[in-house]
Parts: sequence; C-alpha cells; structure tokens
Amino acid sequence: MKIGIGAVLALLTAGQACAADVATCTLGPDKKTVTVTATNPYSQTMACEVNCDMALSGGISTVVCVKPVPVGAKDFVMCTEKADEGHAWTRVKGATVNCPDPAAPPKSSKTEADKADDDDDAKIDAEMQKMMKQGQEMLDRMKKK
Repeated sequence: MKIGIGAVLALLTAGQACAADVATCTLGPDKKTVTVTATNPYSQTMACEVNCDMALSGGISTVVCVKPVPVGAKDFVMCTEKADEGHAWTRVKGATVNCPDPAAPPKSSKTEADKADDDDDAKIDAEMQKMMKQGQEMLDRMKKK
C-alpha cells in the first residue's frame, strides 16, 4: 500500500515538474530584460500563456506573454520585455504557465457542482414566481372587498 501511494505521488510530482519545464522566465544580467522561452514536447502547435511575476525594489510587476509554440521547438523565445525607464527587476518571483496539451480533450465548462447549482437556482426562481403570484392574487382579493 505504501509503495502504491509513493508511486502515485512520484507520478504527480513528475507531471507537475514536466508542466513547469515547458516554459520559463529568465531575467537578463542587465536586470532590465525578461525573456520567456518555451519547449513544445507535443506533436501539435501548443498555445501557451506565461505570466512572469517580477520583483521590483518597490513591489511586483507581471510580464504577460501569449504565443503559439511550434511543434518540436526547444527554448523557443516567446517574447522579450524590457523594464520601464528608471526601473529594474530584482528577480523572477514566480511564473504561471498555461501551456495545455493541444491533443487533450477540452475541459467541460461546467462541473457537476455548477450544474447542481443551476438546478437550485431554477427551483428558487420557480418558488419566487409562485410566491409573487400568490401575493398578487391576495392583493386583488383585498381590492375587491
């Protein structure tokens, strides 16, 4: 049992590491240039979005890069950004990489919880309509008296 759990954890960790290695943010030696590179391990062009969180002396800025990465590309330069005049980045604080497998089936836009929530909304709307109708009928009866 312990071996099975360890194997699952190892696979999950390896999968996450592989996804993180698809694209990287690199700060240049001048501290004013960020280069976003990507590697496409898939057999189709990969649509890739990378958000590089860059530390500044007074806060954080984000470099956003969205570009298709050709099949078989290694260290493909998606974009290069320069810091604003008078500013320099101190380091790459983190990166959000969204480069899904182009051959993977699309994710459903609604989860089961969302569908159940929609059902609840429909029931509540129907109940509200019923209560409003009853209230109107009561007002009509009171006007006749």
